[in-house]
Amino acid sequence: MKTVLTFSAAIPAALAALALLSSPVGAQPAASAPTTAAPASDYTPTRAEVERDLAAWKESGLEAQWAGEESPNMYSATYVNDYKKYESSVRPASMSQPASQTPTGSQRRW
Repeated sequence: MKTVLTFSAAIPAALAALALLSSPVGAQPAASAPTTAAPASDYTPTRAEVERDLAAWKESGLEAQWAGEESPNMYSATYVNDYKKYESSVRPASMSQPASQTPTGSQRRW
């Protein structure tokens, strides 16, 4: 009987020690977390930007593809072409030039 009492008293102590020792020591620090494609948290688009983006989404045909209950096939040629149309209409002209073109004059960043 005495053994059972000792064992039942040791269980909470063992669980507490395990909880303390299993802290996220090896976890990745927040400073080196990978960046995402999401805009910065302090970025707030204007109403005009949101309306322009929505119009581009509708005009490209993507709205119709997402209208149903199921997600569209993102790898289909139709979806890829519609998405390219959407990207080309929302992306600024300076970003849409081919990588093979060398920027000149004021287009250079450095």
